[in-house]
Amino acid sequence: MYKPSYGYFIILIFLALGVTACSLSDINTYNNEKTATAKVKQESTGQYPEKRINKAKNVVSADPEPLQNEDFEISYWSHKIDKKTDIKELIHKLGYGEGYDSSNRGYISGNGTYRRWNLSYPNYKDPEIRFVVLSKIELDGEELVDGESYLVGVSLENPKFKTKRGLKTGDTLGKVLQLYGQPSIITNGSLLYSNNGLHLSIQWDTKTEKVNNIFIKYNMEKSIKQQHSADYVDEDDQPNLDLEPYTTQEGQTFTTTLNGWGKVRFVSTLKDEETNDLIQAKFFLEVISKKYVEKKILYEFPEFYGNSGRMIDRIKAVSFKDVNQDGRTDIVIIADYITGVNAHGIETLPVAGIYFQKKDNTYTTLSELDKNINQTGHNRTLQNVIQYVRKQRINVQ
Repeated sequence: MYKPSYGYFIILIFLALGVTACSLSDINTYNNEKTATAKVKQESTGQYPEKRINKAKNVVSADPEPLQNEDFEISYWSHKIDKKTDIKELIHKLGYGEGYDSSNRGYISGNGTYRRWNLSYPNYKDPEIRFVVLSKIELDGEELVDGESYLVGVSLENPKFKTKRGLKTGDTLGKVLQLYGQPSIITNGSLLYSNNGLHLSIQWDTKTEKVNNIFIKYNMEKSIKQQHSADYVDEDDQPNLDLEPYTTQEGQTFTTTLNGWGKVRFVSTLKDEETNDLIQAKFFLEVISKKYVEKKILYEFPEFYGNSGRMIDRIKAVSFKDVNQDGRTDIVIIADYITGVNAHGIETLPVAGIYFQKKDNTYTTLSELDKNINQTGHNRTLQNVIQYVRKQRINVQ
């Protein structure tokens, strides 16, 4: 009968140890995977907030490729849409969209020279996409028709349609930043990316931090210029020509009594976004009198300190007070300016400025004083500003 040698037993022992080691290795790997999976689940449920913060920072610090003209193109049912899109050809292929006639032929605004209107698909009641068009009105016999037309912009209103980089409605603000980086213009609810006269305007819900509209502007400046040159007036917004192109901030506009002026209306405004410049603050005095049917500007204040290279988000506070105690009414203003945007919305800081009333009742600013107020951090509240300035013994002639 064969008897196994000692060498045989030694080989068996090594084989057993190898199997055991492999089993332990598999168990450790399995346990590590479970731990990693559990950690991911914990992070996703907010148990590791510092990780989420770092993730948000990484999103904001993303450095995507610079915008090219191609980034403003989109595809709609295999049709390439860009600045040169032929409107008549588009209509020939897609028609006018259901409800065109009952929606006053897509009318938005216009006059006897131009008509601004939209093509909405698949219908006007619940559109997925809208094409805004400017047409010159022509006479065909006794009928007014659309003559030369061009695409002003396109609005994406359904997540089935994406930008060239893959952005769609419903995406997060974080994804916007990841795809496009920091915008050229930021407001509390919209971001604007621009390149070579093309603009990508992204509207987002400040509560949900998600995109609710994407509007690509192809010929916006051209259309505005043409309409204004034809004495264009939007019937929904009769502008105050003296204040154009500013938008009144009603919450910080007040009726007050000022030395030398009597009862007036102090008007806070922000420069219109459509100019695609920095959004800046401007202040006026308007007359209050039954004699004038239209608003009449009495006085335009000097440049606000907070405008210096900054994008103003809002006028935060206004106070009419004799700050330097010379018997005249000074005006203290605090605004919020935008420092950037992150995955959770815009970032702002306060900026303060003071208008001192002179002996002739006009107003002036002291740039060095304004600079000191803001550099020392005495710009958080109106009381902050006033207390700081009263210690400086300011004398204005």
